[in-house]
Amino acid sequence: MSAPLDPKYLRRPGRSIPVTPKDMEGRVTQFEGLKPDPGAFPDLKDADHARAVYYMLSPGGTAGLPSPIRAQHNFHMAIMVMPKGVRPSTHAHPYNEVFVPLDARFRFYYGDDEAYSVEVGRYGVISVPAGVMRTFENLDDHPAHVMVLFDTPGDPHTDMLITPRDYEKFYQGWVPGMEPPAPGAAKA
Repeated sequence: MSAPLDPKYLRRPGRSIPVTPKDMEGRVTQFEGLKPDPGAFPDLKDADHARAVYYMLSPGGTAGLPSPIRAQHNFHMAIMVMPKGVRPSTHAHPYNEVFVPLDARFRFYYGDDEAYSVEVGRYGVISVPAGVMRTFENLDDHPAHVMVLFDTPGDPHTDMLITPRDYEKFYQGWVPGMEPPAPGAAKA
């Protein structure tokens, strides 16, 4: 004898809420033609950290620009394009981050001083817990794409923890949206 089905799992006949093609325009983005956000992070132009960040979905556009999908969600989504061997500055967020390598293998380093690491292959998933210091790199010999989900509906740039070395080099005096200086340029 099986237990009675919880009513919340029952399906019922129904109809869609009204939605027009115009309504859907703001809920679709294509990677082709999208421009990277030059002010996403202050280390983007540094040779050891160089990468392009494309925000695909950002509630209210708080993650950066251009973010074509701005409708309310409980997360942000970006695609990063990275050459082999570069790493973002080591940092932690007050929310989970989910990474999905799309066309290469990536190594994710985590913990104080990147004490631990794990390799994640194409279409694998790693969920980095809130508060864990992390960085990562593309292991393959071509520029590669990794999808990133920021598990927060708010501004994903708030309350970040940065290693002291990266704070001094990149983040001191920087605010989100401020374009990083060109390599070799004096810091303001």
